[in-house]
Amino acid sequence: MLLIWVIFPGLFLPLITIVYSYSNDAHDDQIPLIGAETLPQLDLLQTSIREIQELLSDGRLTSVQLVETCLGKIERDNYQGLNLKAVIQSAPRQSALEIAFQLDEERSKGRIRSELHGIPILVKENIATDLGLGMRTTAGSLGLKDSIVRKDAFVIERLRKAGAIVIAKTNLNELAGWKGILKGFLPITSRDDSPKANVTFRGPTNGWSAVGGLSVGWGAAAVGTDTLGSVLGPASRAALYAIRPTLGRVSRKGVVPVSLDHDTIGPMGFTTWDVALMLEIMSGEDQEDQSTHDIPPLSNLTSIVSSPPNLSEFTIGIPTRYFSNEPFFEIPSGCPSESEIKFSETLHHLQTNYGLNLKWNKNINLSSHKDIQRFLEVLTDKINIDFRADMDDYLTNDLEESKVRNMLELAMFNDKYSSEELPPNECCQERILTSLTSSPRNSTEHQQLKSELKLLADERSLGHIFDTNPQIDAIAFDFELGAPGYWVGAANYPAGVVPLGYCSNGLPYGLMAAYEKVMPRR
Repeated sequence: MLLIWVIFPGLFLPLITIVYSYSNDAHDDQIPLIGAETLPQLDLLQTSIREIQELLSDGRLTSVQLVETCLGKIERDNYQGLNLKAVIQSAPRQSALEIAFQLDEERSKGRIRSELHGIPILVKENIATDLGLGMRTTAGSLGLKDSIVRKDAFVIERLRKAGAIVIAKTNLNELAGWKGILKGFLPITSRDDSPKANVTFRGPTNGWSAVGGLSVGWGAAAVGTDTLGSVLGPASRAALYAIRPTLGRVSRKGVVPVSLDHDTIGPMGFTTWDVALMLEIMSGEDQEDQSTHDIPPLSNLTSIVSSPPNLSEFTIGIPTRYFSNEPFFEIPSGCPSESEIKFSETLHHLQTNYGLNLKWNKNINLSSHKDIQRFLEVLTDKINIDFRADMDDYLTNDLEESKVRNMLELAMFNDKYSSEELPPNECCQERILTSLTSSPRNSTEHQQLKSELKLLADERSLGHIFDTNPQIDAIAFDFELGAPGYWVGAANYPAGVVPLGYCSNGLPYGLMAAYEKVMPRR
């Protein structure tokens, strides 16, 4: 995954900066530094983990001061002020400040746990945090609002041991998007042969959950989950760097699942160094997640970021069939024509000025939109089966207490409280209901779907490009076109996103690169 560290190191201006530029009190987001009368104030909207850590180490900033300011901003503009509704719940102020004070005390005595020591982070609300932190884990579902997890998720345990302070949990599509078919992401898949092209659609608005309402995304350093693009997509839309790691690189234990065959956890941050640091700390073998036993350990990613190789050492493949400006997915508020031009211009700039080797028109081996439609059907049918099996296991075994203990009880709860569990004037819970009627995971149907998905999403798609072009190190995509997050999620390829540009309406968009899979240890 080397290329992600060296593309566009200076192209960062997070969406939240744009949002706050329209606020009358935007300058309130700056912290006056201790004993630094001649230095500018610290602007948290554009300051990386590495920069904050330098200020903490120099004594110009304390973690208590940092946490107090971050919690104040959330309180000010999450449900008031800008009304962002990006945080479902924040840590109780007193307990968060006590943790920050303890970490400041450790620092004063010379104990620095890691580069994350004393750094506030946000985590997605489907990742378990111990009840002692004062926050629940609901995945946006009212059925899980009062559930009690057994302990921190494995990844949260590692981050907290490294000194990170979890100050809030962010909103999400309820159950990570696998409750109902999301409005705004209805696949078109064909201009001439799609049976769904003219169907009236009333599914949930993207970003809505019964617990949290509607989210716009918020966080300088965050941890998300990715099944089919839910780390890559938000990062692309927020001008952030992010990684969807190899499945098994990071334990999923303690995460409300969609499909353990495809779920992974990834970092989002302001810089490549930030996400490299986060991934290093999050990674590791977990006795309760067998997938982590099969992946060799990481090398030192932060050292690669600090001394990146030359772009001339890399060859990038660019598929155009189904990934140029003929989108078969509509991304809300996107600008496919603008992003396609910027994508091409940027790659040619890197080729001309930095020696990057490009191989255009290295296409997947699917011949029609009917093939794409079949890929989507197989993917959906397989994950429906996975969803019931993995959710039943989570509800039964991962929770100390819960109103619902299996998917059937969850569906019944949603039906009973439908006025609260469905968005206003929208519906439904098709994904849950379909999963309940699906075949079991040990069925012949599931095995057939799994084999067909491997063929369509891997052997004839990304795998086909890598297999027929052995000189290619990575495949680059304009994230606005062709739903590339679906392809890497379906076939379990690692991928990263970097900021690329801005639509005329002000929304950012990104460039995605997919990499060959890490071979499991034998």
